[in-house]
Amino acid sequence: MNIYDKLEQLSLTESEKTLIDYVIEHSEDIMNMSASDISKNSYVSVSTIYRIIDKLELSGLQAFKSHIHFDRERYQKELVSVDYNYPFRINNTNHEIMTKMLNLYDQTLHSTLNLVNLDEFGKIVQKMYDANVIALFPSIGNFFMAECFRQNMLEIGKDVIVEKQIFYQTKVAETLKKGDLAIVISYANRTPHVEDFIRVMNKNQVTTVLISSTKESELSKLVDYHLYFASYEDSEEKIASFSSRASLQFLLDCLYACYFNRDYEKNINYRIEHYIELS
Repeated sequence: MNIYDKLEQLSLTESEKTLIDYVIEHSEDIMNMSASDISKNSYVSVSTIYRIIDKLELSGLQAFKSHIHFDRERYQKELVSVDYNYPFRINNTNHEIMTKMLNLYDQTLHSTLNLVNLDEFGKIVQKMYDANVIALFPSIGNFFMAECFRQNMLEIGKDVIVEKQIFYQTKVAETLKKGDLAIVISYANRTPHVEDFIRVMNKNQVTTVLISSTKESELSKLVDYHLYFASYEDSEEKIASFSSRASLQFLLDCLYACYFNRDYEKNINYRIEHYIELS
């Protein structure tokens, strides 16, 4: 996960905020500074610096400085002005609309990548690889992206369960057991029955992954792993779910691609041998 996105999720004291403002503004200068130099120039204590490092779960000062410096370029790409709820206006030409949509997708994908914890992502791919059964539980608006994921996996010989109706989601959740993997997709974490069947799966020792917005909820505390949508859309006030759907598609495609890469030649050959041309 990009360190700037990680910082936005932390609860910070005033002195910690002062420190962060300073190191962001002086991201190049701090590379050659010691902790005491940063302390002196930012007017905070050395202990504040190391408290932030602990909160970020970094190995030390050098790792902190490197992340601040090298993640800055990716973070700045997200600052380009994009209206995610109303990306185009009534007087825009077709070309202007297409350009604005391109900008929206570009910013969405950069933001999604910045939110990924690569260590956690790698563990999810490993759990997919080891799973006896993979089941997806999408909210209704994300069903078709889940189906695309299932199709990709079927084409390399791995079936995936995808259920969209509450009754069948609940029943499938009850059948899963230790060694299985469940991926729950819920942008706003407000689907009432989801918490219930996640608790059932936890009781049965099912590995659980949540894909949702960055807004923390009870669901976030119940799952083993958490991937994040780019979270700029308003759940209700928008033209369409352009950004969140692109973000989800990117995450699912990346999960599939990294899973595919575990047995690259085998999966290439399987797809070729079992290719079915659909009219």
